[in-house]
Amino acid sequence: MAEPMALGDRIEFGFWEAGCMIWVGAKDFVSQDYDGFCNLIWDNNQPELRRAIFEQKAFLAMDLYQDDGYNVRVVMGDLNEQEQEEWVARVRWRLDLSCGEMIVSGVLGDDLDDLPNAKEVSDDSDCLQCCVPVPPNEYQVEIYSYPPSDITTAWHQITGSDLFPISEGIEPEPLKAYFERTRPNTPIPAWIGCEIEEDPERRQKYYDEAYSLHYTDFVIRLSPAIADLQPPKLGEGGAIEWEFRKPDRCPLGLTRQC
Repeated sequence: MAEPMALGDRIEFGFWEAGCMIWVGAKDFVSQDYDGFCNLIWDNNQPELRRAIFEQKAFLAMDLYQDDGYNVRVVMGDLNEQEQEEWVARVRWRLDLSCGEMIVSGVLGDDLDDLPNAKEVSDDSDCLQCCVPVPPNEYQVEIYSYPPSDITTAWHQITGSDLFPISEGIEPEPLKAYFERTRPNTPIPAWIGCEIEEDPERRQKYYDEAYSLHYTDFVIRLSPAIADLQPPKLGEGGAIEWEFRKPDRCPLGLTRQC
């Protein structure tokens, strides 16, 4: 078994498939009856879900609007400045990790061989989750989403898409206007250049650069639990509801650090 994460540690991994959901949970709860755990989510038994989430603090599951893979960064301790400034959706609650292992949902991609604990929760061909060793404790857990590949609906709301309803407090704004208003004299990140550049040749160069980068889609932060943390809202479909916001400055995008 790998060494548990220490304060200040960061680990990163990518899922090539995850279903229209991201969830985190305690390994002992999830693995004791994996089929039962899956049925708990899909059957939407609200009393049992509330007991598992709010009393046992065993897992959190959040909906995503499409079945894409995503890149995850797990942080033990404080977020850095960019992580704090650029998130567009968030969920916060507690997670009882007395078992010393947190599971994150998804089918691992090229990172599979680099993660010592990955195969502990794998099937014959694909690793269906990633297991992250942590010091046994109850934690405050925060799941943050970031563009350019946000799939919580937040980025579509911010940039004025008509695909999703706009949440209270978000004023939609075209990406070009948002970037130029809040980031004067800032070099255009490749992923934004792909969207706003009108010249086909330059747009292709931006695309090639953006494609070569590995952007982080979710940051999962673990920190000491606080007593007065407001419980999140459990939606009618059985998933925890996201808290959306529009950052003061246009996000530049988190790129993989390790």
